[in-house]
Amino acid sequence: MFERWFLLDAGAYELRLHDCSKHTDAKTRTIVAIKNNQPLFYGQEAISCIYQDPLMQIRYPIWEDSVDSMIHSLIENCMSVLQADQSLLKPCIWMAVPNWYDEAYRTKWQHILLDSGIKKVKFITNMDLLQTKEACFLIHAGHSYTEMGIYVNGTCRSYKKVFFAGSRMDEQIKRIVATKTNCLISNEDAVALKKAASDAFCKNQNVRLSCTALDRYQHMQRISISAWDLWPGMEMIEQQIVLWAKQCFKEQPLQMKEALLKNGFLLSGGLAHCFGLRQLLEQAFGCTILHTNMPEYDIINTMKELKG
Repeated sequence: MFERWFLLDAGAYELRLHDCSKHTDAKTRTIVAIKNNQPLFYGQEAISCIYQDPLMQIRYPIWEDSVDSMIHSLIENCMSVLQADQSLLKPCIWMAVPNWYDEAYRTKWQHILLDSGIKKVKFITNMDLLQTKEACFLIHAGHSYTEMGIYVNGTCRSYKKVFFAGSRMDEQIKRIVATKTNCLISNEDAVALKKAASDAFCKNQNVRLSCTALDRYQHMQRISISAWDLWPGMEMIEQQIVLWAKQCFKEQPLQMKEALLKNGFLLSGGLAHCFGLRQLLEQAFGCTILHTNMPEYDIINTMKELKG
């Protein structure tokens, strides 16, 4: 009573917030531009600063197993977009978190949210959100980590967390570009090249891709590289995810394996969009890999359904 609930999916790539009262949404890239140790720009505005000011530093508040308190500014920005401060009702947040978040991580997030003006905080894990009543193999591949679990009737039979995910793929793309062109690109350019290459592969095409880069003299220039040149770096990360999925599957008894293969695996998270991951999983297990049209929204959409 006298509460206004918001749903939060704080991803390393994008932060999403949903207002349960007005059924409105806000989102922002999880990125901050800092100058002289002071955060100045957030989200999309921060991205435009990458090449504009050499003294500007780009920070990612959520990175693998760490979270920086500056994330509260991004949350406050989304709360402002949803006009949370224009209501007498107390803002409360229901937040989705990885299974591997222990009490210390949850406590840190609770302090961050309370400092952002939130009155009450509840948590639910990604695996609890995504699992079904039947035997299910869940693979949630995001930007900074991939977690996978096998569940039956709410009981976890196997669980693994690995840091093979979108950001590691971006690092591989940066390495390939440096080797091929003797130039350095930003994380954001690596993300753009990854998406463009993935789109080309889905159309069975090999196209030339270009972006801005820094040469050895710190001068900006346009570089060009073929999509196919990037594939080894993309495939390497996807194959690692497949290997860990095989390990999870291997631990199960025969009857469980049969049930999982019959039901199919559920693939979610932003990396599920990337060409190759679904195909490699299908090839490795010989079963259906289920995924929605917008797997990066699976967490927040499932929370909406549960909250009603």
